[in-house]
Amino acid sequence: MRLMILGLMLGAAVSLGQTADGGFTPRADNPGDADATLIRDLGDAGVDEADAGAPAPFQVDLPPAQAAAPKPEQPAEKKKDGESAWELSARLAASVRVSYGGATMFPFDAERNTSVVAPLETRVRVSPEIHLGGVGLVAEADAATGAILGIPSNALVGDRQPVPAIRALELRKIYLEYKWASGAFRVGQQTSQWGLGLLANDGSKDAEAGDFGQQHFGNLTYRALLVARPLFGRGGAFRAFETALAADLIVRDNFGEFAKGDRAFQGVLAVRFNKDAENNFGVYAVYRNQRNVNVTDGGKATDVVVIDFAGRWQFIKRRNREFKLGWEFVGLTGTTTQARNENAALLKIGQFGMAIKSQYRVGRTTIYIDGGLASGDQNTADDRVENFRFDRDYKVGLILFDQVMAYQSGRSGVRASDPALTGIAPEGADLIGTAGSLTGAWYLFPRIKISMSDWLDAYGGPLFAFSTAKLADPFNSRIGGGTAINPLGGTPGMYLGTEVDLGIQARIKPIPELTITGTAEGGLFLPGDAYTLPSGGVMAPVGFGRLRLSVGI
Repeated sequence: MRLMILGLMLGAAVSLGQTADGGFTPRADNPGDADATLIRDLGDAGVDEADAGAPAPFQVDLPPAQAAAPKPEQPAEKKKDGESAWELSARLAASVRVSYGGATMFPFDAERNTSVVAPLETRVRVSPEIHLGGVGLVAEADAATGAILGIPSNALVGDRQPVPAIRALELRKIYLEYKWASGAFRVGQQTSQWGLGLLANDGSKDAEAGDFGQQHFGNLTYRALLVARPLFGRGGAFRAFETALAADLIVRDNFGEFAKGDRAFQGVLAVRFNKDAENNFGVYAVYRNQRNVNVTDGGKATDVVVIDFAGRWQFIKRRNREFKLGWEFVGLTGTTTQARNENAALLKIGQFGMAIKSQYRVGRTTIYIDGGLASGDQNTADDRVENFRFDRDYKVGLILFDQVMAYQSGRSGVRASDPALTGIAPEGADLIGTAGSLTGAWYLFPRIKISMSDWLDAYGGPLFAFSTAKLADPFNSRIGGGTAINPLGGTPGMYLGTEVDLGIQARIKPIPELTITGTAEGGLFLPGDAYTLPSGGVMAPVGFGRLRLSVGI
């Protein structure tokens, strides 16, 4: 029943970075597929390659640590007499994304309730910004974003779905910033990203060729953020040390929504060694206090501390060979009343999550080996909450976590809340749905990508997934006397199953300012003994496919 709590501590925030050319000019975040976006500005357009899970920057473009002085052959241009340092500039990035996907029918519960899962989605994203010297105003908004049709009803699976219903307009960013040679200050509504995105994920970048999945949310926060390089003046390696302080009021993340009465406040302290965009590592600490203005009896109260170590390093960089490694390790501790029960009014939180993304390229062939773990909670009736939950925009495969577990857990939350079945809905039942998050599992995901040309990639591989605690439905397990019973009414084993995913991605540029990206991906999930049926055997295989078209300028 406390499946819902695992990510409560989430939105932590922050991120550091720099422009590719060592400049100090801010740029808009990627508004769509990495390969479907060009930012129309002087010399700052391009396509990012798959990054092996690079820690995203603090979303502040400080210059690279080694960019201490211009090269002799490119002397710094002196300002002419009378020329103002308060130069006015403006930028605009925009993208359109259209996708259609569909899964074969599979049961959501023991009564074999099901629904068509075939979302037709749209999204128009616009990211304007204007700068006057070091002062800037940055905004980002989505229009017509979400599924037009093809998702199950909230009455069946609740509103924590992996694909949200269409929304007319959503404001993602609007903030003021001031930058100087070794730091920046921002205040206003911002997106939140750190490391691989296990806890804080801005949802700004769909999977590139070699990875799978599609982002729909993004962590949003009202934030005051200060990023600086305190040892910048010492030169050399000292320039690579970056620090950040942030004070947050969460707008939206995995387990807090301002619009639903949640008031989640965070303090963030982060330190990072940032040699360059390919070689960096850091740690941040977050304290989070969350309450709900609609609750007066002490419920929905959470206090948690997060320690997160994340980084990336490029160990080999040659013309025909590259090896990159990205990682994130997260520990959480604290207390909550979010899922209190008859045995404990105050629950202790102790959770752990990790992910590793590796990438080795030889010529036009790239091998990926990814792995990860989210701690599980075998006893949902004790005084502990131990099931860690990845952010819902961190994607692993196409089907198991993003389809099967998402809709079955959503159905579990609805059943647990049904007064005709339980009398009174247990606290936190509305958060049982994972919305596509990976939770209570560990996995291994090897893949291979073949670049058939500069504009066409084919990729794929098998996903092997295991439970860190037996897959249990809160309602089924409760009426079964506390014994773990899965969403289908059977006794679960520890093997979630095997998934085989394949994809192909093409990118074309009819003109330099326009990039068109087409992606086709599909897979087949073969359930393991975690999905045992009451009659014996396991759930039938589940297939899924998706087509996505992105256009960016």
